[in-house]
Amino acid sequence: MNQEQAILRVRNLSTCFRTDRGDVTAVDRVSFDVFRGETLGIVGESGCGKTVTSKSIMRLLPEHLSYFKQDSEILFDGKNLAFAKEKELRQVRGNDIAMIFQEPMTALNPVFTVGWQLDEALKYHTKLDKAGRKKRALEMLKLVEMPNPERRLSEYPHQLSGGMRQRVMIAIALCCEPDVLIADEPTTALDVTIQAQILRLMEDLKKRVGTAIVLITHDLGVVAQVCDRVLVMYAGQVVETAPVRQLFHQPSHPYTKALLDSLPKPGVHQDRLTAIEGIVPSLFDLPSGCRFSDRCALCEDQCRNEPPQIQTLDSPDCSVRCHFPLQ
Repeated sequence: MNQEQAILRVRNLSTCFRTDRGDVTAVDRVSFDVFRGETLGIVGESGCGKTVTSKSIMRLLPEHLSYFKQDSEILFDGKNLAFAKEKELRQVRGNDIAMIFQEPMTALNPVFTVGWQLDEALKYHTKLDKAGRKKRALEMLKLVEMPNPERRLSEYPHQLSGGMRQRVMIAIALCCEPDVLIADEPTTALDVTIQAQILRLMEDLKKRVGTAIVLITHDLGVVAQVCDRVLVMYAGQVVETAPVRQLFHQPSHPYTKALLDSLPKPGVHQDRLTAIEGIVPSLFDLPSGCRFSDRCALCEDQCRNEPPQIQTLDSPDCSVRCHFPLQ
């Protein structure tokens, strides 16, 4: 892809947390681009740094407990959001970069109506009057295919189903037509029917509005369905980046292959699914070499002793962090 088309560029993003046991780096020198009108998937097991990456971009982590290393860059519209002032961030959040959170019941305010929460976003980021904001809020609920949208404006989050609450979250995120939409596991708590509807809705909205989507998920089936490119994270690092079709048909990192091997195979009877032995290492006790070395079936001495660097493969869109890539 043409680098000049990148709407969001993340470079050397390192997010650290202050703890009683000392400082730890939860996201370690992560770099990627997001292009207009594409869906970038970020995948990996729980604890690999996906959500911390997304909240770092939005600057939603508690500042008294977290900080960025000095060379971290979150470049949007000529600004480095990593070190931007709060006043600048308020102009960007919701307006230019919006986020759909993993659990809408905790993200939505339980004491305000759906209409009030939509109105708040429009009041802050648009010049519409009260009647114009109400009309726009109703249009957004219709856009996300909310049943009885007029009635929902006066209802509270607890009166809605999980799928409806997620639609409200999407409506709030998209009401100002952001350039980038970050969706943090937006379908995790939903049944498969509602999940399919939400994914189709996000895809339709991307085509209509031209928004770039960063989709964070552990569901590789969802990735195969909606993503254009994929970023694989492990223990706070990016271990592979590739177009979605290539990643599924020819993975380069043993961790990516292990994730794909753990999926059920259509038409193939399996008594047991293949599992990746072990767990993601603690940030306080990372291996001295490759962070996946303790769980990798192809591990060599070099892997245990020397941290691999990210390297570009034959295609400029493909990179891997491995001493012995699979291709």
